[in-house]
Amino acid sequence: MFQGYETVLPGSAERILTMVEKEQEHRMHWEGAALTVATRETLLGQWFGLLIAAICIGSAVFLAMNEHQWVAGVLAGASAIGLVGRFIRRN
Repeated sequence: MFQGYETVLPGSAERILTMVEKEQEHRMHWEGAALTVATRETLLGQWFGLLIAAICIGSAVFLAMNEHQWVAGVLAGASAIGLVGRFIRRN
């Protein structure tokens, strides 16, 4: 009925299962590595965002104290709009 399919290689099922297990282990390793990199990248971005916001707010305060209220207002306003925009876009 099925000519050419009479021969089954002994141990082939075990070899296939071993191959699948190795592939799964490899995929899980790389998914874990990708998750670690993504987490590190997110934290680094948050720290740099905090640093930039602190610099902008500090500069705005300095400018306001030195009779440059317009520039300080623009700098603080742009910082606030950027922060609000980031929170809105994230959710």
